[in-house]
Amino acid sequence: MQKNWLFRNTASQKGRTIAITPKNSEFKFLSAGRIILDQKTSKANGVNEGAETTLLCLHGKGSVTVGGSSYELSRLDGIYIPRGMPFEVTTDFFVDLAEASCPTEKTHSVQYVNYQKDVKDSDSLTLHVGQEPYYRDIHKVIAENVQGSRILMGVTMSKPGNWTSWPPHEHSATREELYLFFDMDKPGFGTQFIYTDLQNPEFAMPVYEDDAVTIVKGYHPNVASPGYPINFCWALCSLEDDTWRSLGGVNVQVGFESMPTGLR
Repeated sequence: MQKNWLFRNTASQKGRTIAITPKNSEFKFLSAGRIILDQKTSKANGVNEGAETTLLCLHGKGSVTVGGSSYELSRLDGIYIPRGMPFEVTTDFFVDLAEASCPTEKTHSVQYVNYQKDVKDSDSLTLHVGQEPYYRDIHKVIAENVQGSRILMGVTMSKPGNWTSWPPHEHSATREELYLFFDMDKPGFGTQFIYTDLQNPEFAMPVYEDDAVTIVKGYHPNVASPGYPINFCWALCSLEDDTWRSLGGVNVQVGFESMPTGLR
């Protein structure tokens, strides 16, 4: 099967859809998809055997039931689901969740994160990074605030026309990463780069709302089209249990070291 870097329109189906796995992507560990429910398709069940799972609400409002307890998720709320534990998502109207999972030998507890109460005004979880024209806000929803084994999950949101993931950096020796683009109204788009050698980039393509890009090696900056932002949900997966489960520890491209990343 062909291994892909780019997955277009991950929001094309209702229900629970795992669009990206190690079988069809460059990932060795990370799997990801969407759970999109409405009044007609109001329930979805899931389980990731042998893997921990994270869910992050992109739009709407829904309920996640896991381990006999229910948690209400609205925009940018998140939940960590332990290794191999079944879960159910329901909604009375509409909900859109990003899902990521990764195999692990460790088991942790269910943990719920409320964006408005726990993340939005936190100096350690909401980062205001860079300067014009590469200023952006990074919201760490499931990070050091949550006990887990390998996955981090959050969102990066830019101003119109700005670069993000700048200066160019990479972390191929420690983590895989997914970018899932959202809140990018058409005709706006971004351009995503992935390269180890800028003269011969492995990937340089326009990306639109609901597209996803897999990053296993290389520097990976992106830029928004003028007048429109580039926003994405990211999932970082450590290559080992209980190591490199952090947002920092990146290698900046030579020549750009003096620019602040907010990630070191």
